[in-house]
Amino acid sequence: MENSLVVAATKKKVCNHLPNDIVLFILSKLPLISLKRFLCVSKSWSLLFKNTYFMNMLRNNILLNDDSYYDETFLVRYTPKYSERCNFYWLSDEGFANSVHLDWPSQFQEDYIHIFIVGSVSINGILCLKHGFTRTSQVVLWNPTTSETKVIPPSPIENRRPDRNPWHFLHGFGYDHVSDDYKVIQMIEYFPGYQGDMIWEDRSYDPSWEIYSLKTNSWKKLDIDMQNCYYYSPLQGNGLYADGVFHWWAISKLKNIEECMVSFDFSEEVMCTTLMPLNMDGGFDVGYVERHLVSLNESIALISKYKKESTFCISVLAKLGERESWINLFTVGPLLSMEYSNIVGMKNNTLFYRRDGELVCVDLKTQMIKELGVKGDRFHFHVGKYKKSFLPIRGIIN
Repeated sequence: MENSLVVAATKKKVCNHLPNDIVLFILSKLPLISLKRFLCVSKSWSLLFKNTYFMNMLRNNILLNDDSYYDETFLVRYTPKYSERCNFYWLSDEGFANSVHLDWPSQFQEDYIHIFIVGSVSINGILCLKHGFTRTSQVVLWNPTTSETKVIPPSPIENRRPDRNPWHFLHGFGYDHVSDDYKVIQMIEYFPGYQGDMIWEDRSYDPSWEIYSLKTNSWKKLDIDMQNCYYYSPLQGNGLYADGVFHWWAISKLKNIEECMVSFDFSEEVMCTTLMPLNMDGGFDVGYVERHLVSLNESIALISKYKKESTFCISVLAKLGERESWINLFTVGPLLSMEYSNIVGMKNNTLFYRRDGELVCVDLKTQMIKELGVKGDRFHFHVGKYKKSFLPIRGIIN
């Protein structure tokens, strides 16, 4: 009898539904791809991304989960003067005055004017460097922790158009977790020489793609049909590597001109495209919008900034290949003197950009701006994330 009374009392206390605040709190903790799936449950859930209260929770959860995996922030400082060198630093949180300068690998000691790092993160301590765009331009894998390097041999694949000059554009460096291999992908475009009667509009045949394997130390052709895209080079930090896939920005020439993100999977060796968010369509004025791909709490994030404006928008992607899965997370700004600035990198919740020739950063949580003490109107910057590793480059594969 006593047990029956306890059960009856317990049943009376049990609520048949959760309070709305708790439901929203739980939903804000879900991975984005799962959250997108739940939008069809009810009308109120379908409007979650228009709910100010929910979006504030979602933003706070994303910004609270700092990416503490990376030890260092690297800075590459460029100058357009061909007589001046670019330099590599470990950037200190206290500012540029406390930063540590590192020498480039010996392969670049005599040619250190414009050295580019592919992407904005290291992979097991390895950075991929390149100088120039010709077939003979050196590509080097470099571990700054141990100073070890691995020179990638030039592609032996012959030029299919002897009457044209091939230009090699490095488009990604990544890790193939299936075959335990490190790979580099590049695109070759064919331009006419400066002699002859070639029409400039006929400057490029369909680009071809090649991929290098560190395990076999060789190149091979890729069977990829991506003729309808114009590619922005991911050098100087415009590309993003995450979870075995390298992403970069491009312009799709199918039907209407639209911007898109191209993603290359190093294990499957396939590409896919994701059109840009509908609410951020730049149309034919794509040159007036700066795009930068970053990682935000393990999600792919797109920073969009219209020139001459002092604000920028951050959107995150829930699922590759689905344009509708872009989520407009928040708008930052207006920020002082942001109109003619350029985004140069991001680490955790700190966004780095160039303002009037000076490197500054803004905390996305507080929107507080900090000057880092790197000045000079002629300078350009590339900021990225680095994780120390003492494993040898070849030993990782062996």
